[in-house]
Amino acid sequence: MIMLRRSRQRGGLFPSWLAQAGPDARPAALTNAQLPILVVGAGPAGLAAMLALKSAGLRWRAVEGHTHVGGIWDDRNPVSSVYEGLHTVTSRYTSYLGDPVPEDWPNYPSHQQVAEYLQAVGERHGLLPEIQFGTRCEAVTKTARGTWLARLHSEQRETAEEIEVRAIVVATGAHNRRCSAIPEDLHRQALAAGLRVIHSAEYRTAAEFAGQRVLVVGIGNSGSDIAEKISGSAQRTVLAVRTSPWINPATVGGVPCDKLAADGTSLPDWLAMGLFELARRRAIGSFRRLGLARPDYGLNDRLPISDRGIVAAIREGRVIVRSNVREFAEGQAHFIAPGQAPEPFDVVIFATGFSRHYPLLPAPAATDDDLLFHLFHRIEPGLACMTEMIGLRCCWPIFVEQAQALAAYYLAEQRDPRRAADFNALRLRPNPPLKGKLFRLADDYHVDYDIYTQFLHELVDWLGDPRPS
Repeated sequence: MIMLRRSRQRGGLFPSWLAQAGPDARPAALTNAQLPILVVGAGPAGLAAMLALKSAGLRWRAVEGHTHVGGIWDDRNPVSSVYEGLHTVTSRYTSYLGDPVPEDWPNYPSHQQVAEYLQAVGERHGLLPEIQFGTRCEAVTKTARGTWLARLHSEQRETAEEIEVRAIVVATGAHNRRCSAIPEDLHRQALAAGLRVIHSAEYRTAAEFAGQRVLVVGIGNSGSDIAEKISGSAQRTVLAVRTSPWINPATVGGVPCDKLAADGTSLPDWLAMGLFELARRRAIGSFRRLGLARPDYGLNDRLPISDRGIVAAIREGRVIVRSNVREFAEGQAHFIAPGQAPEPFDVVIFATGFSRHYPLLPAPAATDDDLLFHLFHRIEPGLACMTEMIGLRCCWPIFVEQAQALAAYYLAEQRDPRRAADFNALRLRPNPPLKGKLFRLADDYHVDYDIYTQFLHELVDWLGDPRPS
């Protein structure tokens, strides 16, 4: 969830990155502007890319494996990870793709409303006719001409084809069933112990677990929300916690925390954070009374979770907190903390997150760690990836900023080839520091959105703004 803090923007990060010493690369050949750019995926990131490319007047087309836009937010999508009763963790005030979310919607829209919104975005901007639905991009290959061949497979028509394109923008996301991450040893032990095992991405409805003994492993936003929902019908619900997170209320004074963070404050940081901590403590209460240890790190050092009912469920005894699982044996879970007796369970739900991998991107950008600005391939101008960054509010507006930067580069290839070549020579340089004072203990996917946004704005100004005047 969200921390009440909005960093002061600092200028000049892009110029300082530009002025640093190498390493520089040999400028790569520019892409073929006579061909379209292919966007793979029609979730929020893919739609943002399509909007930017269309607005810039660039040729593009898109493919989507599902039959509708929306990505994971459409529960008809086979790879969707949404479930009954799911609402967004970020509020409607920061969860948008340019077009505002309807004002009469609740602070935290349901996943059905999100899917409806994304469909409306596609319709309103005329994107749908350019999307080839029911079609997967299975592989991409660079040709001797410097173009790209994308191998597409249509399950509906049971056909395969190769199309030649200028560039590939991967917008396939990470929070889907294909990217589910489960600790291998515990997974194997739980199966050997005769337990049913699923990942949180496979969870759909609490009714399925009525009368059963359920162990949820992981107290992130998904794990805590699923545990609370299951506790209403399960015989027993236990939540295994490895590291106690900070827990924030969904609202402070009726205002969503991410809206407070986005709006900012004129108060000094120390005072704003102090006032927020008082409000947080009043709403959440003592960690000890929840069976949790107080986090041994600062509120801004990692991403907190949002209280969507888990605090009340723990207080009422519907959810029992235990330490992390050491092992599974003979149908029981054995916990790490001394004094916590082994317990038998029927089902284990691993709410252990997702792995990030982009199989369409050849090395050295098979993972996001090798993407320049979490966006551009290090070597190939014809490859890019819309990476979901983590910050103080919804990542969708960040998708919009990333898409503008991509459109600026591809338009620069046509308008100012020398500037595009200069940029290509810089692709091997280290990424700039984008966290500011946030997320000290988190990975580099976690950034200060204000710093990242300003950096991308400065990059776009340097490349040439693609937005119509």
